Amino acid sequence: MSITPPDYFESIRQAAERRWIQLEGDEDLAGPWHQLFKQVQSPRHVLSELLQNADDAGATKASAKVHEGVFEFTHNGEDFQADHFASLCRFGYSNKRSLHTIGFRGIGFKSTFSLGPVVTIQTPSLHVFFNKARFTLPCWTNSSSGSGSETLVSVKIQDGHREDELGKNLSEWRQSPVSLLFFRNLRELTLNDDHLAWLPLEAGPVPDSQWYSLNGSAKDGRVPWSGVKPEVCDLIAAL
Repeated sequence: MSITPPDYFESIRQAAERRWIQLEGDEDLAGPWHQLFKQVQSPRHVLSELLQNADDAGATKASAKVHEGVFEFTHNGEDFQADHFASLCRFGYSNKRSLHTIGFRGIGFKSTFSLGPVVTIQTPSLHVFFNKARFTLPCWTNSSSGSGSETLVSVKIQDGHREDELGKNLSEWRQSPVSLLFFRNLRELTLNDDHLAWLPLEAGPVPDSQWYSLNGSAKDGRVPWSGVKPEVCDLIAAL
């Protein structure tokens, strides 16, 4: 079932289009934008950026997979609101809340263009895609496929080299699952067919910490973690 654009969509789209008309008419103004955009283009950073954005959106679980040359990332965080979507359609801007950006804001989302020239986002309220040539200009799609209650980011990978680099990034996360504990909310991550979940156990060895078990099994790993004191996190991460 197709959905209609939310009330705020068209005004944000028009504002983004006006900025691109201005940029395309002034090379001196457009130059810094394109240079900064190129600096965030790395397939090895895509998953890390999307995970951070999902965590900022309050997601507790996420998944990433590559199927028939298409990269798909989903999370169960909050949907976009008008100001959140507006910040997505700008560059070098973040909508701040408690010193954290709110899902797909700022430049993090732009790293997905390192995989391919068209990036699609589907949420319960939005079905849009962005083209690399005008990477902040949203285009509405009448696709009938939906993402249910989750957010879905998808991009057709441009070539084998990019797919290999992305694969290395997924492998790094699979080999270092303790990295998930650095997030505020995210505790579950599915990478293709591999499921990683940090499950809370009892209170930890220092104040405001807790023992976590990977996939509910002691043999998969058991670590103490604190979500309150950064200095404590640094200490026990070294254990």
